[in-house]
Amino acid sequence: MQEHLTAPEKLALAASPYPSAAALIEDCRRAVARALIEQDAPGGVIRAEAEFTRVRDAVSARIVDELFACVSLVAKILTAARDVERGIRSQNSLALLGTLNDIKGQLAGLVFPGFVSATGRERLAHYPRYLSGILERLKTLEDAPGKDRARLSEYERMAQVFADAGGTVPPASDSPAALTEVRWLLEEYRVSLFAQRLGTAQPVSPQRIQKALSTLR
Repeated sequence: MQEHLTAPEKLALAASPYPSAAALIEDCRRAVARALIEQDAPGGVIRAEAEFTRVRDAVSARIVDELFACVSLVAKILTAARDVERGIRSQNSLALLGTLNDIKGQLAGLVFPGFVSATGRERLAHYPRYLSGILERLKTLEDAPGKDRARLSEYERMAQVFADAGGTVPPASDSPAALTEVRWLLEEYRVSLFAQRLGTAQPVSPQRIQKALSTLR
């Protein structure tokens, strides 16, 4: 896998939060394997030898191509994350400190050691849009800091509701499905507030977030 990476992909993977490119690729392999197993055996529970053989062979036939696609996507994500970090460093106004800390926290909740398998192959496909939203926010920050603060206040209200319900970013491995759903609804909510033109993967609003959390009660 490493031998077939392009030079930009190697550079992106080398700058990841993982201890090595090999560790990152292994995490991608876990994410891809889990996604493929889920397609052939929803829930991932297999109790018969014949079923195990069928799923194993199906996964083996597709995992190499899927792994290349996943690593390529992750390289793009890491490149965009580096662009966000540069955008943060380019801002030097103390008046923007709160906003920049929020963006740093958002980025840390998206890209961290183990983020590929923790996030899952399907959700990773949305990362480029999330990171584009951050970059767009950074570009407009100096021109309209007041608008950004107002939008951030709206987001923080929903983030606090999520936290009060026991939600964390990133979610705990045993987090209830509703909390995990809201964690990503909050990410979509950020896009709707700060980079509306990019669109969201699903309708999102404070009402929808609160409704999703109400299932925990």
